[in-house]
Amino acid sequence: MDEDRRIGLSDNTAFVITTSAGLEAEARQELRRVLPDARAKSLFLKGNIIAYTDLGEAEALARLREAETRYLSHIFPFQATAPVTEDGSCFPGIAAAAARIGRIQAGETFIVRAHRRGKHEWATRDLERGVAFHLGDLTGGIPELDEPTHWRVSLQVFQALVYVGVNHPADLIVKTLQVTRKYAPGERPLNRAQWKMREALDTFGIELPPGAWALDLGSAPGGWAAVLAEQAERVVAVDPADLDPSVAELPNVEHLRARAETLVDRPDLRERFDLLSCDMNVDPAEAAALLVDLAPMLKPGAPAIMTVKYMTPERRRHEREAREALAAAYDGLRFQHLPHNARETTVAMRRRPGIGHRG
Repeated sequence: MDEDRRIGLSDNTAFVITTSAGLEAEARQELRRVLPDARAKSLFLKGNIIAYTDLGEAEALARLREAETRYLSHIFPFQATAPVTEDGSCFPGIAAAAARIGRIQAGETFIVRAHRRGKHEWATRDLERGVAFHLGDLTGGIPELDEPTHWRVSLQVFQALVYVGVNHPADLIVKTLQVTRKYAPGERPLNRAQWKMREALDTFGIELPPGAWALDLGSAPGGWAAVLAEQAERVVAVDPADLDPSVAELPNVEHLRARAETLVDRPDLRERFDLLSCDMNVDPAEAAALLVDLAPMLKPGAPAIMTVKYMTPERRRHEREAREALAAAYDGLRFQHLPHNARETTVAMRRRPGIGHRG
């Protein structure tokens, strides 16, 4: 079993480390410069790294705190892992994992703070309160709502697994990111996005009619819009962020600086488009609901293309939730892994006639 999937106490000094999304490789390299024996790997959600070292925790923390870094942000030591369920039945088990670490003694104060990634029936605050209640019973420690406390219990949740750390508050390191994005504005390469759209059009056999209008959601920096502009008479590229200058300058591309949700209140765009595309970096269920809301912008029977982004390792669940939501307004759903989109799924569909705005 992989190191970061073990349930129980960690045998090594271990950390969850955050960095800027897309800069994980640079962060791992920088980490190995500070801790040469570090074994680091990226977690499934961008911007997160798991790392192990044979150094003692105090020495490793001292080196990380003193080092000048560019790519490391929050550093959370953890000493145990525990399974996470979608309901609150996991709270006692998480508290037991924290108690087994053996640091909180009777009469000492502690605070529980959690960072949750994934989809659960409970809120982050529910987790914090539930674990604090059980942990107090198990250790005799005193849960507090505010610091200062003797201990900080950090819970880093990644859908079905939580990394549990019990540390002195001073041992949670926050460093200033010197590099927050991989590419400077206007320099992000468009080739991969362009190939994703070309492959989708070819794989699903989508051809735009003469005089076609296309609506591209989450368009920046404009890779999909650039490809659509080769076939469409007009492309409306929707994104608050800038388009690449090479795309923004195309005569048949209109950049609408707005969030895609605002188009729901645009009756002038009803049944105006021959294609709707969406490559937004949001939860698939949220993206699917948006496409249902905006289905009336499409002509009846017109195609739509959406990328299903995997926000957690549960790919089948993400695809199932997207399928169930999209079925409210679209027919003929086809899911496909494309060569230039290996870590995502692309779905093509056609607007069902006779649908209206989602209520």
